[in-house]
Parts: sequence; structure tokens; C-alpha cells
Amino acid sequence: MAAHSDSGALGASKRATRGSLSAALGLVSIQAAWQARVRHSLPYRATSALRAALYAKIAPFAETSLAIKLAPYFSLVAACLLLLVSPYVGTGLNALMVLLAFGTFLFQWVVEKPVAKEADGLDLPFLALLAVSIVAVGFSPYLVLSVKGLAKMLVFWMSFLAFRGALRRGERGWLPLFGALFVAAFAQSLYGIYQWKIQVAPLALWDDSEAEVKLTRVYGTLLNPNLLSGYLIPIIPFAAAAAMTWKAWGMRLLAVGTALTAPICLYFTYSRGAYLGLVGEAVVFGVLGFAALWPAIRRRPWLLGVLAGLLALGAVGAVVAYHHSPAMQERLLSITATRTHSSNSFRMNVWDGVIRMIEHSWWFGIGLGNDAFRKVYALYMVSGFEALGAYNIFLEELVEKGIFGLLAFVALVGGGIFRALHHFKQGVSRPWATAAIASLVGLMIHGMVDTVFYRPSVQILFWLTLAVILHLPNREQGAA
Repeated sequence: MAAHSDSGALGASKRATRGSLSAALGLVSIQAAWQARVRHSLPYRATSALRAALYAKIAPFAETSLAIKLAPYFSLVAACLLLLVSPYVGTGLNALMVLLAFGTFLFQWVVEKPVAKEADGLDLPFLALLAVSIVAVGFSPYLVLSVKGLAKMLVFWMSFLAFRGALRRGERGWLPLFGALFVAAFAQSLYGIYQWKIQVAPLALWDDSEAEVKLTRVYGTLLNPNLLSGYLIPIIPFAAAAAMTWKAWGMRLLAVGTALTAPICLYFTYSRGAYLGLVGEAVVFGVLGFAALWPAIRRRPWLLGVLAGLLALGAVGAVVAYHHSPAMQERLLSITATRTHSSNSFRMNVWDGVIRMIEHSWWFGIGLGNDAFRKVYALYMVSGFEALGAYNIFLEELVEKGIFGLLAFVALVGGGIFRALHHFKQGVSRPWATAAIASLVGLMIHGMVDTVFYRPSVQILFWLTLAVILHLPNREQGAA
């Protein structure tokens, strides 16, 4: 009896400590203030009144209409189809699939009974990013092209809302949604490994022309090795989390298969930025995994020796693999080669041009989209070094949307990571919280040296990750 009492007291103490930590860091006070402001804002009250009026008109048909009864399933199926086909279709079809997912989500939102919901802490930076983007379009020297870029971003933002609608259904939404994602990623990974097996020919010059080792870089159906690796980076942590938590053996085997084949396929892309992103993800899993296991380690100190042994074994394996792979040696050593490596030199020239652009438009940016970027970049670029983007997501946000756009983006990503850490500390879906943090870290690291972050198949997964963070409690509670 005393032991139970001590355990309860210890648990209460830990919860109090966690709560005070969150409060000290400002999470509780900021979110409470934001929720209070939103509840009393005119847009919120107007939207709530409009939704209530619409539901009053629809309510008499709710019991008899098959479409209304099936609305949640339409929304979930559309979101699953989006993730299933995204890496296999072009930009236009990706946009159509997002619009379908958003349309079914909107239909579900209209026909279901309104329930009072608190505004979320991530809504503020999300809405700020939207507002700043609109302002940046207004100040763009190429208004029409920038409006086109804004339209593309609005489509991606719609996917965020569609995924939130699916994930709030709890396990009934999580399982099919991630099942569809893993089917697509598993098939993509197997195809990439097959390309390496047959030594597929490159579609473009992706390597330094003076490289001593000629590589076979796989590209899957995405037709670019950096894009393929950018697609796999956020999926690998989620596959690992699913392999640890899913109970159905068929689904667990799918998750395990994806978690094993995706890193192998990523390896054969020889994408240096993706390698760095994968290392970042491994560090996140290592640190948070150790934190989760620490109570058990304190009770059984020998577990620390086991973990140290596994870490040493992994390090030895990595060193052996490195020494037996000349291609890997050349790719990793080229990271620090700066101007002596053509790919590095190209990126540095692009960064120089982008920084000069920022110096002249750092308040509100040049506007959104590749087309507006190319028009302005042509005035600043080093001759012969054309580019579609800044090759760094933080420079891209700054040059397109200005300093306020960058701050909103950093607040969105940082807020997502902080919220996931908050859930982790509370013991809420720890494997999935860890996976979400790792995915964001991997995307940010890879995005610092490449442009693939803004491609549909990668951008959609970024918004999926943020939606996951917002609905971590729903996964455990099975909330509808």
C-alpha cells in the first residue's frame, strides 16, 4: 500500500514539474492568451455563426442522407489517396488530389454537428504565415507570377487541414492514412533499390564532372535523386514509430518493411543533404529514446552497458561500411570541399546572389513562387548559374516573404517541435512524438542545402508532420 502511495506521489510530482516547465517556457500562457483572443475575435464568431446556421439547415437530413453519413469516410479515403499517389504523379495531379481531400474535409466540416473547439497554439504562426504571404504578394515586383506562387502554396496549406480532419478520428484515421503512405514509400523504395541493381542511367548530370568514382544514383519515379531522398526523409521516422506501436501484424510488417527499405534506397540516392538529415533524425531518436528509457536504466544499470554496446556496434558498422565504399567516401568528403567541388560551388554562387536579393528586399520579400524568384534572381545571379530556388529553405522564406515571413516559418516549425516535446514529456504517444520531431529536423537539415522542400511530394509530408503533432493525443484516445 505504501509503495502505491509513494508511486502516486512521485507521479504527481513529475506531472507538476512538467507543468511548471511548460509554464516557465511560456507554452501554457501563450496558448491560453491566444485561445481567449480567438474566441472573442470577429472572424471566429462569424465563422461559428455561419457554421451553426448551415448545420441547422442540414440537420433534418442528417439521419436519412447517405452522403452525410459517409462524409467522414469520404474525407479519410481522399486523404489516403493523396498520400498513395503523390510520389507517382506530377504537380497538377497532386494539386487536384489535394483539392479533392480538402473538398471532402470541408463537406465533412459543414455537415457534422458543430463542437466547441479551442484554437491551437500552432494556428497563430500558421495564420501569420498566410497573412505575411499575402502581403509579400502585394509588394512583389511581379504580381501575377507571385499570385500564381501563392495559389500553389494555398493548395499545400489545404492539405494541412485535410490531414487534420483525418487524424482527429484517432486510430481509425491514423492506421489507414499511414498505411497508404507506407505502401507508396515501400513501393518507391523497392523500385529505387531495383534501379541500383540494374545500374540505371542518370537522367542528368547530378555529380561533379571531375569525380573519380562514377555513381549510380537512383531516382525512383520522382526522376531526381535529391527529390527521392527528400521524400523518404520524413517517412523513415514514422515507419519506425509504426513498427514499434502497431499491433496488427500485417500493418506492422508493412511498417517494418518500409523502415528497412527506405534507408537503403536513400543510401543509393547518394544525396549528401539527405545523409545529414538522416543523421539528425538518428540523433533525435537516440536522445529522446535514451530519455524515455532513463527510468528503466536507473532501475537496471546494466541496460546502459547494453545501449553502449549497441551504439559501439553501430559505429563500427558505419566505419566498416565507409571504408569499403569508395563512392560513400567521395560523397562525404565532398561536403567540406567548398569551391573545389562543382555542386558545392554552384550552391555557394546561388547563395551569394540570394543574399544580394535579400539586401534589397528584406522587409517584404520579392513575392512567392519559382517564377517570381527566377525573374528577380536573373538580376543578381553569377553568370551561368541559373536556379529555381535559393537552395536553402530559410533563405527562401526570407527572400520570398521577407523577415516577417521567415519569423512566422521559424515559429511554425519551432512551435511544432516544442509542442511535440511537450507531448513527449507528458508521455503522450512518445514514439510518434519522437518521429514527428525527427521528421521536422531531417526536413530542415536537408532543406538547408537543397530546393526539394517546396516540391509537392515533400511539401505535403511537411504539413502531414505538423498535423500529426497537433493530433498526438487523439491517436492514443481514439477520439473521433
